[in-house]
Amino acid sequence: MDKIKIPILEMLEAHRGKVPLSLHVPGHKNGSMVHPRTPSGLQSAMSWDMTELTGLDDLHSPEEGIKEAETLLSSFYQTDRSYLLVNGSTVGNLAMILGVIQPGEKVLVQRNCHKSVMNGLELARANPIFIHPELDAEGVEIGLTASVINKYLHRHPDTKAIILTYPNYYGMAMDLEDLIKEAHCLQIPVLVDEAHGAHYAAGDPFPPSALLHGADIVVHSAHKTLPAMTMGSYLHIQGNLVSAEQVERYVRMLQSSSPSYPIMLSLDLARAYLEGYGELDKQYLQKQIQLLKDYLASHKQLAVYETEDADWLDPLKLMIYHRGGLSGQELQAKLEEAGLYSELSTDRFVLFVLPLLKEGEEYFIKEIIARFESIVWNEGKGAQARHTALIQDEANRREHSELALSYEEMERLQVDRQPLSLAIGEIAAEAVIPYPPGIPLIQRGERITEEVAEACQKLLEQGKKIQGGMFLKEGEIQVFKRGL
Repeated sequence: MDKIKIPILEMLEAHRGKVPLSLHVPGHKNGSMVHPRTPSGLQSAMSWDMTELTGLDDLHSPEEGIKEAETLLSSFYQTDRSYLLVNGSTVGNLAMILGVIQPGEKVLVQRNCHKSVMNGLELARANPIFIHPELDAEGVEIGLTASVINKYLHRHPDTKAIILTYPNYYGMAMDLEDLIKEAHCLQIPVLVDEAHGAHYAAGDPFPPSALLHGADIVVHSAHKTLPAMTMGSYLHIQGNLVSAEQVERYVRMLQSSSPSYPIMLSLDLARAYLEGYGELDKQYLQKQIQLLKDYLASHKQLAVYETEDADWLDPLKLMIYHRGGLSGQELQAKLEEAGLYSELSTDRFVLFVLPLLKEGEEYFIKEIIARFESIVWNEGKGAQARHTALIQDEANRREHSELALSYEEMERLQVDRQPLSLAIGEIAAEAVIPYPPGIPLIQRGERITEEVAEACQKLLEQGKKIQGGMFLKEGEIQVFKRGL
C-alpha cells in the first residue's frame, strides 16, 4: 500500500524542523511559556499549536497544506467539496442551514435533531415542520422513512429542504436511499447531520453513509468515532441542488478566525487513519465486539439491547441494561465505580461508544471485560424489571409538530414564569435540553404538552444534566405572555 499522505502533519513538521523562535501569537510561545503545573502532555501539544505563518497556510483561504488536506478529504469521501471544521459539527449544521434556507422558507425537519439544528433554523428564520420519527419497541426514536417524507412533501409542496439526523444517538437508522431519491425528483436538497457516522465511509459492516445515497450536504463529527480531537468535524457538499459557494461563505463566517492547528492536524490524521482502515481491521473489530457481546450474553446481571425495528445498527454503539431492573442511571453509577465511563444513561439503558479498533489492539475489550468482572452486583433502590421508553422520546409521540409562534413573533413577546403543572398549553420561551444527547425535549416556540411537563419533572427527579430551563430546578419554566 502506498504511503497515505498527511499534509498538515508534513507542513507542521517542516516548520518545527526550522527550530523557530516564536515572536507571534499564541502567547505560550510553542509551549515554552507555561504555568509550572501545566501537564507535560499539554505542554508538548502546545508545540504544535501554531498560527498562520509563512508555510503554514490559512484555513479561511487555503492554498497549501490545508488545501491539500481538504482535497484528500473530499477524494476519500467522494464528494465535490469537503471542509475541515474546528468548531465542531455545530458550525457545520449552522452553515448548511444558513447556506441553503432563506427566511420564511418551509423545511421538513426530523424532530430528534441536535440543538445546533434547532439553533440554525432560528438563525435562518425558517418555517420548520417537525416530523416525529419512527419508534422502536422500546419507544426509542429511530429515523424517518421515505413513505412518511413523501406524505409530507405532498402536504407541503413548497418545501425547500429536508433536514435529517442519521444515525440517531444510539447508532440506529432507517434506510435513506428511497427518501433521498424522492426528494431529488422534486429538486429538494437533503441536508444530513451524520455526526455519529464519520466512520461509515469504511463500508461494511457499518451502515452506508448518507453521502453514498446522494445527500447534498453531510456533516460529520470526526471526534465522535474517529481519533480526532474534540471539536474536530467535517462538512461535505455534493450535487447541484445547493450552492457550495453560499455554504462555504457561512463556514468562513462562523468558524474561528484563529483556528486550532492541533485540531486541524488531528482531523488530517483521522482521515488518514480511516483511509488506512482495511478489511483485516474490520474483521478484527467485529471479532472483538462479538467477544464483548458474547460475554454480556452470558452475564447474569447484564444484557445487550439491539432493536429489530431499525434498518441499520452501528456496531460501535452498544446499549446495555441490567437484567434485574437497575435503572440506566443506577447502572451508569455502578459502572463508574469500576472506572467504566459511558456516553449516557437513560431510564433503562447505558450507551457505550466503542473504539474503531485496528488489528492487534486487544487491550481495550479485554480491559472492559476485566472491569465488568471487578463489579460486585446488588439491586438498586426499589429496583424492579421495567421497560420504559426514553424520557425525551416518550414526550414526542406525535406524528408532526410546528412552532406555535414564528421566530420573528417570539422576538416581540414578553416572557413570564409558570409552574410546570400550570404551563400545559402555554408556549415555551426557552428550550429544555437533556445533555447528552443534546436533543431538545421542548424548544423555544413549541407548545408545552402534559407529556412534556411530566418528562421535565422526571428529568429533575433523576438529577439529569439539563441545558436551558433556567428556573426548572425551582419547578418553573419560562413561557411567552399571552395577549401581547
